[in-house]
Amino acid sequence: MMATLIFLALVLLGLFLALRPLWGPKEPFPEPPRREELLKELEVLREEVKNLEGEEKKLALARVVELERALEGWRPPEPRPFNPLPVALALGVVVLLGVGLWRYTLPRLPGETTVTQRAEARELKTLQDKAKRSGAVADLLAWGRKAYELKAFDQAAEAYLEVLKKDPRNVEAVRRVGILLFMSGRTEEAETFLQVAQHADPKAAEGWLFLGNIYFQKGQAQEAIAAWERYLEAGGEARERVEGLIAMAKAQAQGGRDGQTVYQARCAVCHGAEAQGAIGPKLKGNPILKTPEAVKEIVLKGRGQMPAVSLGEEELKALLDYLSRL
Repeated sequence: MMATLIFLALVLLGLFLALRPLWGPKEPFPEPPRREELLKELEVLREEVKNLEGEEKKLALARVVELERALEGWRPPEPRPFNPLPVALALGVVVLLGVGLWRYTLPRLPGETTVTQRAEARELKTLQDKAKRSGAVADLLAWGRKAYELKAFDQAAEAYLEVLKKDPRNVEAVRRVGILLFMSGRTEEAETFLQVAQHADPKAAEGWLFLGNIYFQKGQAQEAIAAWERYLEAGGEARERVEGLIAMAKAQAQGGRDGQTVYQARCAVCHGAEAQGAIGPKLKGNPILKTPEAVKEIVLKGRGQMPAVSLGEEELKALLDYLSRL
């Protein structure tokens, strides 16, 4: 907070100093006329003198003499000396503003999305550098865990794949690679990795959660229920959420086809039981729900990390109707 206030004070000071010359007094006298203007006036007077008489002619001739003398001693006005101070101050303000924006608002490191995450992003960069430098499994795991925590999934995948190259039996890496494969829509490969990982370490709750998600995506409700029950037995933290999913999966297995049932069966594992968001984005209040055709295309074809979801026409219609009322 203090650094932000200091930065704003410097910006205001720079603007004041840069604009100050514009507030100064104007020149007390106008610039002397240019030679071309004097010559033009002289030419006009000489023509007018021919038609004048008396006092008017004397005054005109006096003005002609005055102009001729002025032209004899005419010198071009000296240019004002260049004052670099306003320019330097303006550039300084621009630089300060750019540095301030870069330092206090713009994300610069992988995993950094807001100011509050800057410390974590720096830690991630430190862990990444250390892991790449040493190549040790322990360092790669530390990097992968932090990247996974910050949802820098590309880095997490890179770290865990490097672990598997050095230690193919590392259960944590196998499990996390399976989860990351699921997030990228490669469910068949993800299922294989997670089955291996859960067989080796059945006490890892997150593996059962995502394995249940895969079964759910495939429409295998009974297998999903069994996997989620193993998640609860392993002490998974999202107990209430998973209990709700199990209840909805059982309803689906009994033939429920209303929109909420379809949502809970096929969408809630990623978007939350109340559409509040989880692995996937928040759907409740999401503007895209106002465009059913776009939602339909995303559901059936997938997008980004979201895989395609195979739904019958009746299920899809019920789901779209339910989503439109969120």
